[in-house]
Amino acid sequence: FFADQRDNRRRLAALAGGADVLDVCCYTGGFGIYAKQMGGANSVVGVDLDEAAIELAKRNANLNQVRIKYAHADAFGYLRQMQTAGNRYDVVVLDPPKFVNNREEFAEGARKYGDLNTLGMTLVKPGGLLLTCSCSGSVSRQPFLDIVKSAGMRAGRPLQIIDQSGAGPDHPVMANCPESEYLKAIWVRVL
Repeated sequence: FFADQRDNRRRLAALAGGADVLDVCCYTGGFGIYAKQMGGANSVVGVDLDEAAIELAKRNANLNQVRIKYAHADAFGYLRQMQTAGNRYDVVVLDPPKFVNNREEFAEGARKYGDLNTLGMTLVKPGGLLLTCSCSGSVSRQPFLDIVKSAGMRAGRPLQIIDQSGAGPDHPVMANCPESEYLKAIWVRVL
């Protein structure tokens, strides 16, 4: 459980009432559990490749007395399967692990962020919400926003950037270390 996403989870919960939610790279289930338990989401599907994390997410859902479907799967493959099946969601959350560990990995990591966002956008119902996140300190806010915008063009989906947020106020940014503003969360209406 990452405390830096606490405020973003609360905000998502407030927007999830009656929604069908897909939580990709769900880890221990934070976004999905908040959406279901606090927000009253209609349904939540959580996806993660880490089997131990999925088991922990299931336990967390049980502790919070919510029913969430979990899939132990690679995010890219799962999103392609949902795309082929024609599944669509009111809310899609993309909160992957760090794709860029250093500047040398930027091009490859940017490609992964782009592919993940393109796939995720294709699963959002028209007018639905995409919350996409990056925890890579080597990817600053503007390049990440550019990646998201490009993904919308590739997906053929017009986007409205509703807001941009990051870690909570208990995670201050060091003035001499731009990488300490590592968490970027972009709130997007997908048209």
